[in-house]
Amino acid sequence: MKRVFVSHPYAADPEGNFQKADKICKNLLEHGVFPISPLHSFSFTDDSYRMQIMDACRRMIEFVDEVWVFGDSPGTRMEVEHAQELGVRVVYMFKREEEGVA
Repeated sequence: MKRVFVSHPYAADPEGNFQKADKICKNLLEHGVFPISPLHSFSFTDDSYRMQIMDACRRMIEFVDEVWVFGDSPGTRMEVEHAQELGVRVVYMFKREEEGVA
């Protein structure tokens, strides 16, 4: 089963973003993809642990087959950068502004 890191914004709307990521993860499982979700792993804490959480995210990315990005934030950009450094495939699941689409 393919392991996919679910890169999703969190801090701007913790409750709403967690609900969105939860639906995404359930959908992935239904389609034979195993989601690795930092929102599910660390939503019990707050931003005072941000550095430790981001370090854990980098380590999780080392374990996955692909990183699927479901929005833009400083955290998702860091996750994408790390995946690219490792040569892990990044799949954008939203239209990025730099592509000329808002």
